[in-house]
Amino acid sequence: MNIFTDGNCLPDDKSENMNKTARTIVLYGMAVAMLASCGTAKKSGQSNIGETSREEDIENIDSDFLILTDGQRDLLTKNNTFALNLFNKVSGMDSGVISPLSVTGLMTMLANGAEGETKQEILNTLGFSGASMDEINALYSYIIKKAGKLDPATTVSIADYIAVNKDYKLNDEFAQTINDWFRAEVQNLDFTSKKTTGIINGWCSDHTDGMIPKIIDNVEPSAVAYLMNAIYFNGSWEEKFDAKDTRLERFRGYTRDIKKVKMMHRNDEYLYTANKTYSAVRIPYGDGTFSMTVLLPNEDKSIQEMMKVLSAKEISKIRQNMENCKVDLKLPKFTTEVEQPLNDIISSLGASTMFKPSADFSKLANGNMFVSKMLQKAKIEVSEEGTKAAAVTAAIMTMSALAPEPRQVEFHADRPFVYFISESRTGAIYFMGQFTGSEI
Repeated sequence: MNIFTDGNCLPDDKSENMNKTARTIVLYGMAVAMLASCGTAKKSGQSNIGETSREEDIENIDSDFLILTDGQRDLLTKNNTFALNLFNKVSGMDSGVISPLSVTGLMTMLANGAEGETKQEILNTLGFSGASMDEINALYSYIIKKAGKLDPATTVSIADYIAVNKDYKLNDEFAQTINDWFRAEVQNLDFTSKKTTGIINGWCSDHTDGMIPKIIDNVEPSAVAYLMNAIYFNGSWEEKFDAKDTRLERFRGYTRDIKKVKMMHRNDEYLYTANKTYSAVRIPYGDGTFSMTVLLPNEDKSIQEMMKVLSAKEISKIRQNMENCKVDLKLPKFTTEVEQPLNDIISSLGASTMFKPSADFSKLANGNMFVSKMLQKAKIEVSEEGTKAAAVTAAIMTMSALAPEPRQVEFHADRPFVYFISESRTGAIYFMGQFTGSEI
């Protein structure tokens, strides 16, 4: 959600009062990944406020391939470092899930409205230091445009939305930028009306297929705008698990306590690798463009020890090091739902000024403003059919040859593990989480 206020736009009797109070902008970014319970997913449309020459150029590129420049690939690799840093900050003893791409989308939108130190901190934190905003926006726009066209058996859509208080307006340059690059839907709404809460929550629900039915309880009348980003992912496993093979089995949690979980089971060929710290298996969706990679620490290692060696470079190597194996795979059937405050986490990663009254978001709207609140709601369901997941990120701104026979291996996720959902051609991480059995 996103709220910004401009005292110059207020009637005279309200302006004086507003000058005595903190002015706020609330920004919400929403990301959703959903895998349907059927083999063929439905196609989901994306909302936009117009086509541009930039988008037309992108559209003319072969939709079957996500072709990136070396510079764009470098940006994505650096952004995966942010994804890992973010995950390390939010992970603990409990099961959790987060969408780094959603946070990236929201913060990129903020960067377009920022200047000076505020902007530089945001870009540095995301791994985009040294790149121009046009380069960054072009990469994000390309992902938005192409993500849903990479796999005919998997639906992926990324949508952006801004609800603007009818008494205010976005700066023209910022409005044009989010139109050109983000394809954002913009609505001018009455923030004093109770109906506005339903409209904003309705957009959230519509773009998460009901997974995140509500992002706000009430619209703040003093807010200027609500910004939202939604990622929708709908597909199924390339090879589904047979529900008849799912049974209650032992799972050893962080505290060595033994629990019973519904354990899915399949013997099949998967890409697999192992080292002295962890083993990993790649479970593809649809035609294999998207996949879930499960990282299981070795018996004598913890998730924390594993994460110390898991860099963005290491993640890119995992796929390279994998070999096709006959895998005796066991994976819990689980659901995880999290609401994660992000102010302190994002600040600790390097972007602290955006949360201070001294922040500079002068390109976004007139007036002094800063982010007063950022959060993400996320949910993931893993079943025999596939994966169903959703995440919502929010920020509140306050103004002011013949192949050899595959070897057989065992991969039993019967203790805490980490997973991430990514796109194979770019390595971009859409979702990342851990399962510890804490919710059982």
